[in-house]
Amino acid sequence: MPASGACRPESFFAQAACAGGPAITTGLGYKPMVQQLCAAYAAQTGTQPTEMYSGNIGQIIEQAKAGSGVSIIVSEKASLEESGLAFAAYHPLGEAVLVLAWRKGLHLATPQDLAKPEFAKIGYPDAKAAIYGRAAVAFLKGNKLFELLAPKLSMFSTVPQVFSYLVSGDLDAAFVNEAVARKQGDSLGGWMEVREGYTPLLLVAGVMAGQENTADVRSFLQFLNTPEALQILAGSGLRPARAAE
Repeated sequence: MPASGACRPESFFAQAACAGGPAITTGLGYKPMVQQLCAAYAAQTGTQPTEMYSGNIGQIIEQAKAGSGVSIIVSEKASLEESGLAFAAYHPLGEAVLVLAWRKGLHLATPQDLAKPEFAKIGYPDAKAAIYGRAAVAFLKGNKLFELLAPKLSMFSTVPQVFSYLVSGDLDAAFVNEAVARKQGDSLGGWMEVREGYTPLLLVAGVMAGQENTADVRSFLQFLNTPEALQILAGSGLRPARAAE
């Protein structure tokens, strides 16, 4: 029999409390959402995940390749599939949507209004390393706006960086994610969803190969199906992930 006070793992959550929390990371654009998930998981299980945040998803992937020790990466499924990392599973979180936002003092009715002179500075995240940057460029090129707007366009590393320049007035409009637009919408002139013109952004929790059977990872994935976790995901702008599995 176990000694008095020894850990008795009667459920995935209890097993995780015995083993310690999983190591989780995401690009800075979804840092607030993942922080909320980790806090809710810790409150429910008594086990705090190890949170690792340090840049866009391209930087996160390179760090994982270098041996960061991460267990779960939250990002867009296609980006993870193309990363060169080995994943055991992809747990669907939801479908994300590109957002076009504009600063206070301006109004934008359609994306084509970006050609108006009052929209002199337009920002978007890194098109090579940030999922919303790739989506923004695909949308602009598909709608024959990229070349037209090229003199106005500026690329930045992450969604939070783009958003900060928009709020400060250094940008007139910017492509960001819905999570940041929802959270800080009062600091904007407005924002609109851009739902077409790019490959759907299917957000997942990618489980690193070799981590799939650990108690802490299985517990966290189970938690992601709880009403509390689903509420956090929906509050961050994610739709049900019809095609994420």
